[in-house]
Amino acid sequence: LKCLWFNNRVRCAQDVSGSSRFGLAGCGSGSMFGCWNVKAVQQAVEVLKDDVVSRSSLGAAEDRDGEWFDSTAVGRGREAARASFFAYESGERATSIAGPRSSSRFVDLNGRWKFAWSPLSCKVPVGFQEPSFNDAAWGEMPVPGNWELNGHGFPIYKNIKYCFEKNPPFIKYAGADPEYNPTGAYRRIFELPPQWLEGKLEVFFHIGAVCCGCKVWINGAELGFSTDSKLPTEFNITTHLRKGKNVIAMQVLCWSAGAYLEDQDMWWFAGITRDVYAYARPKRHIRDIQVRAGADGMLQIDAELSLGDLREPVLGPLVCELFPRGQEGIVAQRACSFQALVTARTDKVAVASASFQCSGVRLWNAEEPNLYTLIVTLPAEGSAVDRGVAEVVRVSVGFRTVELRQGRVLLNGQELTIRGVNRHEHDAQTGHVVGREAMLQDIKLMKAHNFNAVRCSHYPNDPMWYELCDEHGLYLVAEANIESHGMGFQLDETLAGKEEWREAHLARMQRHVERDKNHPSILFWSLANEAGNGVNMYATYMWIKHRDPTRLVQYENARRDPGWKTNDIERIDSNTDVYCPMYPSQAKLAKYGELYEGSTSALPLIMCEYAHSMGNSVGGFKEYWDVINKYHVLQGGYIWDWIDQGIATTVNGKDVWAYGGDFGGPDTPSDGNFCINGLVQPDRTPNPALHEAKKVMQPVAFEAVDLRNGRIRVLNRYNFRSLAHLAFSWSLTADGVEVAQGALHFFNIAAGAAADVEITSLPARPFGANLPLIAGGQAPDFCEYHLLVAARWREAHGCIPGGHEEAWEQWPLERDQPQVRALSTASSAKADEAPRVTKSAASVLVAIGQMLVTVDRLSGLLTSLKLGGQEMMAGPLQPNFWRPTTNNDYGACLQTDLACWREASRNMALLQELEVEPGSATGVAQLKVVLGIGMTGSQLAVRYEVSTGGVRVCAKWQPATPGMAAESGNVAFLMCKATATNLDVGVPGEVVRARWKDNGAWQHIVVTAEGFPAGSPLRHGYRVALQATTGQTEAEMLIRGLIPGLLVGRVPVEASGLPADKAAWTILRVLGHGEVQPNDEVIFEAIDGSGRCLAVVDGAVVATDGPHHHSKIFVFQVSGHMAPPRIGFRGTLTKGFTHVEWFGRGPHESYVDRYESARIARFEGEILDQTFKYVRPQENGNKLDTRWMALKCQSGAPCAGLLVASSAGVTDACLSMQCHRYPLEDFDGPAIKTQQRISHGGELRARDETDFCVDVAQMGLGGINSWGEKPLPQHMIAHDQSFEWAFWLRPFTTEETRSDRPALALAALARSLPRLPPSPAIGA
Repeated sequence: LKCLWFNNRVRCAQDVSGSSRFGLAGCGSGSMFGCWNVKAVQQAVEVLKDDVVSRSSLGAAEDRDGEWFDSTAVGRGREAARASFFAYESGERATSIAGPRSSSRFVDLNGRWKFAWSPLSCKVPVGFQEPSFNDAAWGEMPVPGNWELNGHGFPIYKNIKYCFEKNPPFIKYAGADPEYNPTGAYRRIFELPPQWLEGKLEVFFHIGAVCCGCKVWINGAELGFSTDSKLPTEFNITTHLRKGKNVIAMQVLCWSAGAYLEDQDMWWFAGITRDVYAYARPKRHIRDIQVRAGADGMLQIDAELSLGDLREPVLGPLVCELFPRGQEGIVAQRACSFQALVTARTDKVAVASASFQCSGVRLWNAEEPNLYTLIVTLPAEGSAVDRGVAEVVRVSVGFRTVELRQGRVLLNGQELTIRGVNRHEHDAQTGHVVGREAMLQDIKLMKAHNFNAVRCSHYPNDPMWYELCDEHGLYLVAEANIESHGMGFQLDETLAGKEEWREAHLARMQRHVERDKNHPSILFWSLANEAGNGVNMYATYMWIKHRDPTRLVQYENARRDPGWKTNDIERIDSNTDVYCPMYPSQAKLAKYGELYEGSTSALPLIMCEYAHSMGNSVGGFKEYWDVINKYHVLQGGYIWDWIDQGIATTVNGKDVWAYGGDFGGPDTPSDGNFCINGLVQPDRTPNPALHEAKKVMQPVAFEAVDLRNGRIRVLNRYNFRSLAHLAFSWSLTADGVEVAQGALHFFNIAAGAAADVEITSLPARPFGANLPLIAGGQAPDFCEYHLLVAARWREAHGCIPGGHEEAWEQWPLERDQPQVRALSTASSAKADEAPRVTKSAASVLVAIGQMLVTVDRLSGLLTSLKLGGQEMMAGPLQPNFWRPTTNNDYGACLQTDLACWREASRNMALLQELEVEPGSATGVAQLKVVLGIGMTGSQLAVRYEVSTGGVRVCAKWQPATPGMAAESGNVAFLMCKATATNLDVGVPGEVVRARWKDNGAWQHIVVTAEGFPAGSPLRHGYRVALQATTGQTEAEMLIRGLIPGLLVGRVPVEASGLPADKAAWTILRVLGHGEVQPNDEVIFEAIDGSGRCLAVVDGAVVATDGPHHHSKIFVFQVSGHMAPPRIGFRGTLTKGFTHVEWFGRGPHESYVDRYESARIARFEGEILDQTFKYVRPQENGNKLDTRWMALKCQSGAPCAGLLVASSAGVTDACLSMQCHRYPLEDFDGPAIKTQQRISHGGELRARDETDFCVDVAQMGLGGINSWGEKPLPQHMIAHDQSFEWAFWLRPFTTEETRSDRPALALAALARSLPRLPPSPAIGA
């Protein structure tokens, strides 16, 4: 049971099995959420008992004018923001690689803190901040650590809407218990070094980050209050310290007013999430320092000094020394040194500044991140430098200049190409607590996959992240912790336009700039994310431009249109230096490029978010970069996003990644798995799309010039470096097996240049006569050749290992002229190879040699395939027209738009009796059948050809003729006759209202007939359910049933959420009985007997029995008959198949719009590994352009396996193939995604049987966004497109594949399949 305390009592919520997948995060360290931490629950109960923590002993700590919920209260008592640096006691410490923890002026306060949690806002034990308070009954909380992952509360994920009611600045939880707003009380006893308390040092308390607001006490004295969950808070605690034990206490509130500015697309976690420590400084110290280092070698230092209470009349200069940074740290030889004179401004503040021209500096960029270390020494009291050291500050320096010139972003004078990705701070085990190793792992993966930039979405990251990016070379967009998406973007809604929120906006941006102003990796400041635009954003923009003119400022919402557009160019406002749209289509980029490529005043375009990587996605990525590489005004973008924000947990003993809706009760606000849209999984295992991003964005490109003579063109797409660091090689494959390879001579191509290169060592043609590696010295007639060129790092550099493959390209080569081989004929067939056909009422059996094939006469399907008596098929070879629904499919409503295809292969009908040709003369038995596919009107003609070569399956797909009757389960557009405008349904609250616009992607009204399958013709008088996609946001595709209200007369139509089989209306043709045809006039009458009809009156959708005749009549417009998402066959093999080998694209999955990264070769592995377990199961594992796939049995079986091979008898095209140890149904979901039976990849349980697919076509994945856009038109199956294809099913034995060249054995078997003469058109 999960225990929640409300109104002075412990309330037991319903059992987890009845409400939530995982319930309360009640586990301690090392535990998973799927199990209960009994001790934690018992402790919670004890703490909440009336005699320990009662209403009388709980109260709000003194709240100064309600500052928790005051939008103008952003902080009190905290130190002014400063750059992130640590001041050491000596130069030796400062130049050491040990870091601050080695300093005698640092005390680590991370660890286990005493902790008490309350579900109520601001309710903490009375007096808990006092040193004498007894906290013996309290539990503990790790610092840093999120409450929800350590036994208190439950994780909540929302994308746009707040998890509380929208009523700023007040908080009322949106779940069943409005008072729920957890509060945590922390206590820690600590001791400081005695010398810190001798009066010569100032002592500061540092909190790296705390969510969402906090108050702090030392020894009972309140220090102050702070907001902003992603920036540090520091307090001067000198005067409050005691010798010996000191007590620090903190009150942390989950949601204060500041939460309205923290509506980012991530988990709502609370707690202290970054390091906590104390540090000491001399009374006189460097309070802040700013370093500017330009590409011209000019180094500028500006420092602010705190003078404390000392009265030294003369101030010595700051001593500045610049050292180069090497692989192992600081290089001993100084690059330069100089002094910065100090001038007192007041008796408390002094300043120092200096400019020095450094000669011969190496510039910083992401390709060559040359760093220097600046050591700034503050002498001890007095003017002479040799009087000792007060403190030493260490700052990383990168010489570079960022500028916007003539419509381009320039770095060090060169146009920049951003190959970027958005990154959230996330760890599957610890939530928003991300350690150095995870950061470094991210950087290594990014650099290895050709990323050069990161947008820190959507808040300041841990300072260590910026240090690592400085060191390893990544360009950064540093974004303020501001997002108020849930408020809306209209000027009268957005907090960006409200004066009372001005200080909150400014403070968050200002403190971020001050903290991170010295990092060379930061090229752009970002005002916010999805926070609207208004006076507050104009103010922050102007402040940044004044404070830091060395960087550019961007803001996506700096536009005059409230919303962004997929295909059209928005009107840009003045408070951004670059045009940074979200999720533009490839066509939109091309339009911008065509308009502004020659302009010197237009803003350069850098997409702040694009290629939404939710699940199996990022289709059409090459098309993005084709456009980017064409136009220089398009300077790249940042993929959304880096990591799947899954939480590690267990379900039924299986490890899974949990997402929104998996925790808490049924009332918990959630946006489901919309937090799962990363290029890597929660444990940072690459998703397949990451490989595509690497290949498409590779900084070295190759083009074919004259492949027959080995000439190619090499293009250097680096912005700065030449190709001298790369070694180039070539490889020649025959049927996917390498048969020759060599190195390309050394060449050096400058950045942005290209050169033609000749592969002089390529074997002469014909290859068959010049490649002794092929058995017998001769190449087979039909051998395929491919040439691959690759570039690899010569030596290790930074986090890139030596030999790392940076770029590659592959081309098919012309085949050798094949010898014409006689086609199989009757005269060449042996007597014992003639097929033997046996017919019965139920089936037709064909025996030939050791092979026995059975085709069912009632279904027309191949149901059995035996070799030597061993059955290979566990189920029929089934025509297949459905794929497990991807996230992008759901976003585009294809699960409803294409619903008729889901069960189509199970609702087939024989259109003609099975036709059998024994083939005794030809040696080929033929069995022909024509199938009607469900209610779609489409046909599939199939011919099984059985011969000694196996079973060749030939098929012809003939789609339905357009213009048929309207169908149940398909999308319609309803045009109100009275207004001649189309009905688009939206849901403010639960009342449906009409909006008016043309037919488009956002209009989805599905009409489903009660008691009839999808695809059935709609007829006059059918009882139907109306469903509309309403309340659409990026995260929500709410398919709601539309029903009349319960009152008599004219009432609003309500969005009930009822499933499609719950009819509420009767459809009536104005013309009377018959099938509903496109453009028929129809009326929808309520089935409740009230006589009310669906109508549009005064702009609202209502059910009325009034006289509004024309408002009740709708023109039924059919959206068109969409083609199935796939066309092919699926089968199931019996137990025992364990391994697979294939010749096609690999090694990872590939699709028609995402295959650039999958090279053509021969691959092998376990069948179990061919399934990619996306966090939410969906379509996966496709192998595009497959020539053959061999599914292998365990050793010792009579049959060694089944070869599935594309046949050239009907078409030369390759096919798509898959194999899984899971049924395809385990990957699929129903019409409503949240009702998916297996909702986590980790829940999948392998079975003994193997499913395989052989497809002639499958639609693309899409990737523009995951909330409406379909794949590009060229990646869709056209509704009128017919297909004709063929493939072999060839059982094989161990003897048949035994060879001294196993790599070529299966290829030889595939090539040996008979080339049967083409037959008359299938189904003719």
